[in-house]
Amino acid sequence: MVEGLKRIDWYRLRSHDGYGDDLPRLLRQARTSVEPHEELVRHLCGDESEVSEATAAAWPFLLDLVAHDNTPGREWLLENVCGAIAVAGGSGSDGVHPSWPPAWEASKPALLALLDHSAVAVRRGALFVLGQGRGDSAPVLAALAPRWDEETDPATRLCLVVVATEFAGRGDEAALSWLRELEVPDDEPLARMLVSAATRPDAGVVLRGLTGDLGLFLETGQFEMGYDEVLEHVLWLVRPHDFEGMDLVLALVDVLPWRTEALDYLRRLFERDTADVGLVVPYVPVWAADPDVRLRAFAVWLVGVARARQYRRLVEAAVHDHAVTSLGQRVSSLATSVLLDLR
Repeated sequence: MVEGLKRIDWYRLRSHDGYGDDLPRLLRQARTSVEPHEELVRHLCGDESEVSEATAAAWPFLLDLVAHDNTPGREWLLENVCGAIAVAGGSGSDGVHPSWPPAWEASKPALLALLDHSAVAVRRGALFVLGQGRGDSAPVLAALAPRWDEETDPATRLCLVVVATEFAGRGDEAALSWLRELEVPDDEPLARMLVSAATRPDAGVVLRGLTGDLGLFLETGQFEMGYDEVLEHVLWLVRPHDFEGMDLVLALVDVLPWRTEALDYLRRLFERDTADVGLVVPYVPVWAADPDVRLRAFAVWLVGVARARQYRRLVEAAVHDHAVTSLGQRVSSLATSVLLDLR
């Protein structure tokens, strides 16, 4: 590492906190101490869409640090520094310096080597980083296959599938083919759910996975997936802008544990783009009469977004509905506001 650091003119490289002249010292100190970690974050990590030229230059040295068992706080570096850089680098933003893509591609052998590490946290961390990056998926998929055969930790096996679905979700046909050929045992329902979502199955397969025990997602370490994040990931894979995807969302509305998340997703979807709102409007009369205040409030809101004046009488009736949602929203107040908008 020391000789490699000397070969770079850090004084000419912009970091996220000035120039990169402090980076050689911080990287050397990080071999024996956690003290420079926060400074490394300040220099190397911008927002979620920026990678500086100094960060790209420091990237191989960071991977060298996390590869050594005697590096203090190695897992922290992998998750909080390498992970943040990978997320920003995979954003496709103009804020990513042109030196990042070649640095990323050159680092893949080092990252893939970490998949065979004895520490589960290191394997999961490396998988998270790999899933966030863009570029050539071929070497990654080639490494995932033998790892799938060898991996025994359930959460890490799920991470392997998440990496492939990340590529597939960005339209990578090679990743889709890899997932279609992957043999997933029946006792790994969450992995089967992700494979199914990524390869466009019937909604029932995904629904069975989502309504099962999702606790394993919470064990995947760096992913920090809660139930709502799992749903977001699956909906991203299924692409609810097509009818099959909308079928899945509507099916989730009928499942009590997922109702709030599904309605929130529909609300965000239609706030951004009302192109598919007509697929859901026919449900307004049913939802407006439902005992669940969440559905009644959503039905009223939907009439306003879709400008569905044919349901004006249902909204007028809802003016007398004084039930309150979990967000403190009165159906009556919402209905009054929608009626004003429909004038």
